[in-house]
Amino acid sequence: MKLSLETRYSKNPVAWLGETHGYRFEGDDVFINAEIFCHETQLAGQQWALQLWSETGAMIADLPLGQLLPNGSGALYVSGSTHALPPAGQEAHALSLVLISNSGDGTDCVEDFAHYPQPVSFVQPRMKGTVCCSFAGDLINFDLACIENPRPVENLSGTLALELWVLEAPYAGGDWAGVPVASLVLGTLSGQNSWLDWQVASHAAPLPTDGHLVLMLREWTSAGYVTRDYRALSRPSVEVVKKEPAAKPKAKAAKKAPTVKAKPVEDATLSVNAASKEALAAVKGLSAAMAAAIIDARPYKTLDELVRAKGIGPKLLEKLRQSLKV
Repeated sequence: MKLSLETRYSKNPVAWLGETHGYRFEGDDVFINAEIFCHETQLAGQQWALQLWSETGAMIADLPLGQLLPNGSGALYVSGSTHALPPAGQEAHALSLVLISNSGDGTDCVEDFAHYPQPVSFVQPRMKGTVCCSFAGDLINFDLACIENPRPVENLSGTLALELWVLEAPYAGGDWAGVPVASLVLGTLSGQNSWLDWQVASHAAPLPTDGHLVLMLREWTSAGYVTRDYRALSRPSVEVVKKEPAAKPKAKAAKKAPTVKAKPVEDATLSVNAASKEALAAVKGLSAAMAAAIIDARPYKTLDELVRAKGIGPKLLEKLRQSLKV
């Protein structure tokens, strides 16, 4: 198990996990149960929680328990469900159940943990096969072999989107810091279905000279956009358009190449109803707080309704019209 560097470990635990504990995922929620033993005389108003962590150091779920109240036996049984945030990507993860206390100083303390060695795979929308991208002027061309929803047939995905980012550090499926380059809203996908040979183009922001290029597949949920899968990409090739000299006539005519119908180029503007907080905050004139306010006031029927979001006035709206759409 690997937790964040800020997490402290208790030298004299007040409470610890019994032999009975476990978890069960149901969609984007997880049910957690545990038997907890404690020194009742040392319970002094601490706030408690059960958390699920992956071995990579990502917290997947947090179930607040409030205060543990003495009952004279020193043993308690707790259970409940909470929203889960599975790690992005297709790798299986070994999880740990962690018993956390907080005495009110703002710092969590690990009282005890239990490790589950059997890796868990999360069923979520994903990219399969080759993933390529290349720049041609201010356009970026995406070529994906497959995007699929492996969930049950009746499970319609949330709105899926592709986001290309240049990050400060290699991406490992958790939080990140970086610069957005391009964003495409793809739509919803039914369970056990896939999009094959997905080829699409979009306008892109200038590519920073340094950083790690990552393509993320994100899904709209009740908690906003969540990264479901990702691919680290090498720097894309830049296509140079130049006039080729006329080809000399051949002795034998070659077969005529089949005609390929070009797919429409996606709009470069961001949808105020679907864009992530990070993508909105990257728009010139919008702060992170304004991006959060835009998301809180969704949905919008027209761009004029954007003034309902805190901090967005008529003058700013006029400046944003070229960058945003409904």
